[in-house]
Amino acid sequence: MSFFSIRQALAAFCVAVMVSACGGSGSSAPPPAGGITVTPGDGTATVTWTSAPDVKYWLFYAPSTSITSTDWINIPGSRALLNVTSPYVVTGLANGYTYSFTVNGRNGDGPGGAGSPSVSIVPRPAGEFWTPGSALGSNTIRNISYGTGTDLVGYYFAVGDAGSTYRSTDGKAWTALPVAANTNLNASIYTFSKFIAVGAGGTVAYGTDMSTWTAAASNTTEALNAIASNGVLAVAVGTNGTAIKSADGITWTAVAMPTTRHLRSITYSSNGIWVAVGAGGTLLTSPDGSTWTAVASGTSADLNAVSVQIVTSYTFLAAGNGGTILRSTDNGVTWTTQSSGTTADLYAVSPASSQLMTAGSGGTVLTSPDGITWTRRSTGTTATLYSVISGLAQYVAVGQGGISLVSQ
Repeated sequence: MSFFSIRQALAAFCVAVMVSACGGSGSSAPPPAGGITVTPGDGTATVTWTSAPDVKYWLFYAPSTSITSTDWINIPGSRALLNVTSPYVVTGLANGYTYSFTVNGRNGDGPGGAGSPSVSIVPRPAGEFWTPGSALGSNTIRNISYGTGTDLVGYYFAVGDAGSTYRSTDGKAWTALPVAANTNLNASIYTFSKFIAVGAGGTVAYGTDMSTWTAAASNTTEALNAIASNGVLAVAVGTNGTAIKSADGITWTAVAMPTTRHLRSITYSSNGIWVAVGAGGTLLTSPDGSTWTAVASGTSADLNAVSVQIVTSYTFLAAGNGGTILRSTDNGVTWTTQSSGTTADLYAVSPASSQLMTAGSGGTVLTSPDGITWTRRSTGTTATLYSVISGLAQYVAVGQGGISLVSQ
């Protein structure tokens, strides 16, 4: 038996002793009135119940089709969580597998009472079901990123037309912030311990708190459409083949690109590969963000988004007009056209460990486990979605007219 197995068994034994203990002051309490509700998420389950005053609740769960507050100790992989409150989010679950849950209660330090009826769910990747978040004003929102504020809190950060900026801690409720610039903003990123926003007329603005912004000299008047970073270098791309780079987000220099076509998206992979895409099927790759090479894409459609999924290998995905989807598994050297099942223009790509997602016009959202087979999801909107971000066991999408959507 491994050390981890021994430690897990010892922990379960200690909890079992506490569960069966009857010498403490207090008494058993009934299970939550009406039972429990368990909502599956992406590797998560949210357990809710109606709490009674002064009752302490314990949550038991296991990878099984049923569980009780007394037999849980006999189920491999089971866990008991002490003194929890509703709603409680259980994390670290495996998508596609059945888990069962029960909750019991006690008064004071008394023994636990009977458990609630067992409820089973199967966690699944986010992206199938969508709900509206609060509106981000009426301006179109072009991009969403994630970073840490000066208060050391993680925030979703969104930028859009007329310099509008918003932030949110959960992707659902948004707060308007001072404009970052008096022009349309197309993209943002958190890197070099600061937020950076880029947009029309060569605009580059940076700040640490999302409220106070400083303009940086970009040395271009071309619109900047996208920005990516590897932590030591940031590269922004834009119209007419424009690209600029910076090592701090403040000082920017031009990058020579082998095209004059509009560039609309850029990404960086941790294996050292940069990829940029743009109008007329433009595809460029670089090993360092400074020296770029044109690559055959096999399409003349405008490409609007590119990203990379990293699991055990690297899968690059580019998406564009007319439902165009391209996939590469050899660091962007060769690209294969995939059937998306839609003719909608696609403007965003978001990778997660369990799947890939693309979004675009008419509220279109497509998901795929491998970048090859795609399934359309209902979003409940016809608004164009310009940006999607994954993380924290959910997706957040933003777009036309300040719309925001969340999928968990």
